[in-house]
Amino acid sequence: MHEELSLTLQIAILAAQVGVILFAAKIAGKIFSFLRMPAVLGELLTGIIIGPYLLGSVPIAFHGLEKGLFPFISNSQCVSTPLYALATFGSIILLFMSGLETDLRQFFRYSLTGTCVGIGGAVFSFLFGAWLGMWLFKVPFMDPRVLFLGILSTATSVGITARILSERKCMDSPEGTTIMAAAVIDDVLGIICLAVVLGIAGASGSGGVNWGKIGNIAIKSVGIWLGATLLGYLFAHKIATVLKKSGQSAEFSVLALGLALLCAGLFESAGLAMIVGAYVAGLSLSRTDIAFALQNQLRGLYHFLVPVFFVVTGMMVDVRVFANPQVVKYGLIFSLLAVLAKVIGCALPARLLNFNTLGALRIGIGMIPRGEVALIIAGIGVGTMMIVDGKKVPIINAELFGIAIIMTLITTILAPPLLSFILSIKKQGTKKPLADDGKSLHHTYTFPSETIRDMVLKVMQEHFYSEGFRHSSFDRDGEIISFRRGAMVFSLVIEGNSLIFESDSREAVIIKSVMYETFVEIRRTLGELQQHASLFGKNMLEAIPETKMEKVDIPVPKKQSVVPERVLLDLKAENLEEAVKEMVTFLTGKEGVLDAERCAADVLKRESISSTCMEQHVAFPHARTKGVDRFLVGIGISRKGLAPTGEGKENVHVVVLSLASPGFDHPYLEFVAHAANVLLKKENVQKMTQAATPEEVCRLFNTEE
Repeated sequence: MHEELSLTLQIAILAAQVGVILFAAKIAGKIFSFLRMPAVLGELLTGIIIGPYLLGSVPIAFHGLEKGLFPFISNSQCVSTPLYALATFGSIILLFMSGLETDLRQFFRYSLTGTCVGIGGAVFSFLFGAWLGMWLFKVPFMDPRVLFLGILSTATSVGITARILSERKCMDSPEGTTIMAAAVIDDVLGIICLAVVLGIAGASGSGGVNWGKIGNIAIKSVGIWLGATLLGYLFAHKIATVLKKSGQSAEFSVLALGLALLCAGLFESAGLAMIVGAYVAGLSLSRTDIAFALQNQLRGLYHFLVPVFFVVTGMMVDVRVFANPQVVKYGLIFSLLAVLAKVIGCALPARLLNFNTLGALRIGIGMIPRGEVALIIAGIGVGTMMIVDGKKVPIINAELFGIAIIMTLITTILAPPLLSFILSIKKQGTKKPLADDGKSLHHTYTFPSETIRDMVLKVMQEHFYSEGFRHSSFDRDGEIISFRRGAMVFSLVIEGNSLIFESDSREAVIIKSVMYETFVEIRRTLGELQQHASLFGKNMLEAIPETKMEKVDIPVPKKQSVVPERVLLDLKAENLEEAVKEMVTFLTGKEGVLDAERCAADVLKRESISSTCMEQHVAFPHARTKGVDRFLVGIGISRKGLAPTGEGKENVHVVVLSLASPGFDHPYLEFVAHAANVLLKKENVQKMTQAATPEEVCRLFNTEE
């Protein structure tokens, strides 16, 4: 930022820069997600495009922006200091959240296999990357540039792999669990190596290789890391207890983030990277019952700062180096070595243990993507100086950064389709079934429908909460929910209409007790509801006086749901059940209908519970169903009238069928209420039954206040 600009204008420009970054990153992320590619690649590409080497330096006719919105600053710092600082905060919160999400229990369960696989992948990757650096720079092994290439190759972005494993329902498979455990080992080794290399870089230029000094740096780095991790492990629950005394989750989440920032600053002062301290802070708190609350409360800040980090990282890519054939050449070579190193280094130990060739390949391929982890390390290398020929130069220069970006892009893009393909092979990946350790127990509860499942889940979560357990967030699409209280941890897998608990024997008793109390409470509640069933009357509107109902102002949705293509003027059905099936068949083939049989079944199931027939010759059958992918309305007119259903006394002439997908976020019952408002007027019902065209029905229905 130009020094002559006022402080207010500098802040205004920074605000505009962040706003552009957020919008551009969001759009690019959506596009890449639609293409089934990691959103981080879109954010990285966005940074390259809008950065100082391309569009960012285009002059803008505005005071302070004469050199562009993202002007080139200097060779050592291509973006402004405030923007770079904001990006650094993004990397800190990224590693803090990564530490919080680390499942130490899963790691310990598969510690032997995961440790062997992680060490194998880290060693092979480091040696392959370092060999490339020695060949490229013609320098000895201990040169910081060589070591940094080794660390870049070692990094693993398991988040991309985890998404594929989750989509394939393989997260808790032997291969999936081993990959996740090995990734923890990779992270640990990578962070330790990073700390050592940063220390070596700081001692560079003193002439020769001082092995004693390097040994001291290594011992210091490992000692600080392991010491801080051990202290965090021992005092995590006490720290969490103190944090919880500060108030609600929003308040202690801010303090926890402050603790992560404090650790990051202390680690940087000690000669280690800030991200090391942030990761240790998150890892320590991952075992506490506030970990899930921290993830939920900090998620918004994560989605704000992390894209800024990746976009700014992309801005550091000097696209001019891609015109250099040598950069492209070495980038492709680095990518090939990075792929081979992980496949060989991880698959070989797995093959020597309990995995067959297929399972070993799955593990090796799952460890390929470098993703955001490599970008973080590369960004640190860009900002870290070393002494070469008496001059301070960045460890990662523009050419080397371009090589690292090519490797990151190729490994990240290559891994998802390869892993998805090899997981689609329906064969066992282990030589023999894993022996049951006697500790992992499964309890399955299957319910008649997802509605009942969700009701049980809600009450059950409240009971666990009252017992002191905290849990991760629940997604309607289904996933694994983790419950934690102190050192007690168990998981809940949601599959269709089933709730599947996985726990040790000591948690099994608590799970069964809570589920029993859940069923008792639901049964008691339903019994009380049945005793007061008379409150609801004989139909959906009987309890509401008609004079009051006519005065209710329920607006028509802005996007009209009733269209002529979904109006059937002459129903052939004899009763409401036949009419529902006839209307669903009529709607089949039109946009939005996925499964006609399921639509009809779900509507009739809802109708069997409580009839929607009203005394004004109308019926409002409706349901949330997976048979559609949106909100749909169909109107059927029966000239002769449908036979009354249940206790109805009058024939039905107008049927308003409403279908909404489970994930539809519009309150579709509001539309049903609007329809009832319109059809409470007998003249409207008469006009509809006499309508000559579907357009007349739609016009009356959509314009009625």
